[in-house]
Amino acid sequence: MPAYDVVVLAANTAGSREKLVGLLRNCATKLWSRGAVITEVRSWGIRDLAYRIRQRGVNHYRAHYLTLDLFCSPASLSELESTLRTSPLVLRWMPLRKRDAGREAKYEYRNLVMQRVFEGKTRQEMLAEQLSQHRFASPTAYRPTSPRSAPPDLVQIGS
Repeated sequence: MPAYDVVVLAANTAGSREKLVGLLRNCATKLWSRGAVITEVRSWGIRDLAYRIRQRGVNHYRAHYLTLDLFCSPASLSELESTLRTSPLVLRWMPLRKRDAGREAKYEYRNLVMQRVFEGKTRQEMLAEQLSQHRFASPTAYRPTSPRSAPPDLVQIGS
């Protein structure tokens, strides 16, 4: 199941906190019944909105900000979205799919192999090139500060 972050902006009106708790319980039971896992619910508190949101004839200038971290199927996510869409308490929501590190590594390896095939380079040449790119691009890459701390093959003769 893919991982998602769902950011929710809820109206800040009188008695909205209890209604918001009820809405979250309703969403959680619907998600759990479909096999989803909610890992964390974070409240950012009540904050000023960047711009006025007019919904159902009411102007909103402040809102409750919430983030739901969950693992669910796309069908479960669409059901959650329909629940949020029909709730009069929710002003805005946005589901964001989290990146999967294993999947990205697979595609990076695939790109490396295809590059090797098209350019006719050997595997050792490609790995050396990738290593040199990583050393110069990464802020935590190995950079010797003095000749003593450098490996023997990088020490200059006569220093």
